[in-house]
Formats: sequence, C-alpha cells, structure tokens
Amino acid sequence: MFNSLSIELNSSYIKIIEGRKGKKLKVINYKEIRLESEVNMVSDLYNETDILNALNLYLLENKVSKFDVNVVLSGVTNLLVREIILPFVSEDKIYDMLKFESSQYFPVNIDKYILDYKIVEIIKEGKNKKLKLLVFAVPKSIIEQVIEIMNKLNMKINKVDIESNVLSKLSSKIGIGEKEESMLINIERSFLTCVVIKNKVIQLTKTYPHDMKDMLFNKDRDDFIADEYKLNEIIDNAVKLIEFYRMRERQDIKSIYITGELCKYFDIPSIISKKTGIIVNILDKFDFIDSKNDIKIEDYIIPISMLA
Repeated sequence: MFNSLSIELNSSYIKIIEGRKGKKLKVINYKEIRLESEVNMVSDLYNETDILNALNLYLLENKVSKFDVNVVLSGVTNLLVREIILPFVSEDKIYDMLKFESSQYFPVNIDKYILDYKIVEIIKEGKNKKLKLLVFAVPKSIIEQVIEIMNKLNMKINKVDIESNVLSKLSSKIGIGEKEESMLINIERSFLTCVVIKNKVIQLTKTYPHDMKDMLFNKDRDDFIADEYKLNEIIDNAVKLIEFYRMRERQDIKSIYITGELCKYFDIPSIISKKTGIIVNILDKFDFIDSKNDIKIEDYIIPISMLA
C-alpha cells in the first residue's frame, strides 16, 4: 500500500504530511516550508514559483508517492460563506438550483467562483420542505492555479479542499458537536478560523486574518512580551462570533475546542473561557493518529485531518 500526501497551502507557508491510512493514521514524515513572498491579495493568487521550487526540493529530498495527493487551502480570507434557503429538491439537483439562485446571495460574478455546500437542516413548513445550506464560494483562479502547480510536479490530485471542511471532518472524527453545539477554533500564526458544529454539521464558519508570526517564533522566550492589542483582537473575534451565533440561533454553544500552532500559548484558552463562560478544551492529542514522538500534532492539524 502506498502512502498518501497531504499538503496545506497557506499564504506564508506550506505544511506537508506523508501518511498511511489504516485503523490509525500513521504519520511517516512531516515538513514545514516557509514562503518568502506571500499570496497576492489583489489577484487572489499564490506565488507559483515559490511553491513550485519548495515542493520540487521536497520531492527531490524525500522519496514520496505522487499518486494520492490531497491539498487543503488554509486561512483563505476571500472565501465567501453564506447561509441559503432553497426549495427542497433531490440531492442531485441541489447544485444546479444553487447556481441559479446564488447571484442574489453573492454580490460577485459567481462564474468566477467554485461553489461547495453543506446541508445544515431540512426545514418543514406544513406540507412543504426547504433546504438550509451553508454555501462556500472559492475563487476559481485559486483552484485552477493549485491544479496547475500539481500538474507541473506530476502529482495526481485526489482532492482539493478548504480548511473549514477539514476542521468539520476532524470534529466528526473525534465526536465534537455530536450531541451539542460546539465550536472548534484553529489558531495559527496568520489566521484564526472558528467553526460551529451541531449534529456533526457545520452551522457557521469564519476566518480572521492576523499577524502573530513574532508570537509564534518567540513563544518559548522568557523575555518576550506578547502584543496585548493583537491578542485581545484575536480573542474578541472568537467571542463576538459566539455571541452572533447565540443571537441568530437562540442557542448557546456548550463547549469550545482549540487547536493550532498557538493553542497552548499566551493563556489564550483561559481568556476565551473567562470571556465566554464556556469550558475550553485544548486539542493536542488524538487517539486515531500514530506519529513520531517529536511532531507537535496541533501544528500540523490541518494536513493531518485531511487524511483522517
């Protein structure tokens, strides 16, 4: 059985996990590559040359299979997310109806986006039924560029996905949001993503950009003083989203789970718990993963979850 490759593409780094699927996901190898030039926020495109060079070097230095490659896009701040209500139709007709109706929900040329959706709820109104969908619109240019990059590297793509979907997959894997509304927070050096899960389905998701590279790279220094303004802004984004969900759904989030590069630092879990009154659980150990002792699972949670 050949190994699978999971690649997380971010504006400032690439994270790679090589793993073998089984009763447990066995992590064979892992690598982080920092990118010098970040994504062009005007054109929505990555720096193709940097990514090609970085991945080419990795492939030369490591004997890895190119036949099962999974790519996940993380921290995509120009991802459009809307809740949409449609008349009830069979699942094979949802996408066509969604394309037809989407222009009234997305103030963009929808032909330049790729749509994905999750069925949140089937609403019953007397004898009639409606579909409540959470719809994601990703710039088509990004997906096409990723596919082109992988083709140039002779990699066979199994799937291209977005971070919020992968976090939802992780939630289902470990039972988050199975019996009660829960929020999963992924806090990384350049973004914070929050996903609300209920009955194993995404109800709400939001990504907030930030710059905490200095905090990540200096987190173990005793003399380093964190920027309190940045910390408060990041924490407040999560708190405000929780309040928004409470007001919209008239339901309380019962539990919060936090993972990612900065999930254990600068007292972030404790501050979120104090501000919300909700217990915050740190996710840094997972029973379904068989890994090398020196890897910090939370640092690679996105590419790992892509293979889970």
